Amino acid sequence: MNILVRTILFLTGLATPLALLAHDMTHANGPSAVVAKLYKDFAWEALGPSDATFGAPLSEQPTAVLNKYFDGTLASLLANDAACVQRNQGDECNLGFNLMFASQDPSASDLEIEPSGSDRVAVSFKYPSDGETIRLEYITVQTRSGWRIKDIIYHNQNDESLVQILSTKP
Repeated sequence: MNILVRTILFLTGLATPLALLAHDMTHANGPSAVVAKLYKDFAWEALGPSDATFGAPLSEQPTAVLNKYFDGTLASLLANDAACVQRNQGDECNLGFNLMFASQDPSASDLEIEPSGSDRVAVSFKYPSDGETIRLEYITVQTRSGWRIKDIIYHNQNDESLVQILSTKP
């Protein structure tokens, strides 16, 4: 899919609901706020490779940035995977897909972020190419620095856990 089509899909299907949702949830103190901020800051990745415009993707962020969204364990696992990719000159290590969009070719429309329990946040969206609804479940934890993401469950991928995926030896 070319970048113009992806941009149009992004702007019409994701940007407006995400902007409204992020605005409302940024002021909330609950677990949904950290998930909404993650999408607000990195949903541009669904547009395609745009490092020059938006900066490095989430998977290439330094630990200090990862710690704003993830607890220490998950931030460390993500940083270790990024270091593995660098050591292997760009080859995949454990994480072979975009963690926010559950795809190697991320795209989304109709994105929704909703609390689903005291420490869980449900994220769902559709792949514009085939209309498949994707469901992710963010497990959060209260830390001294506020709510952080502890794990992500990928319901469309046999309920795989991001922590389990990243804990595997590459």
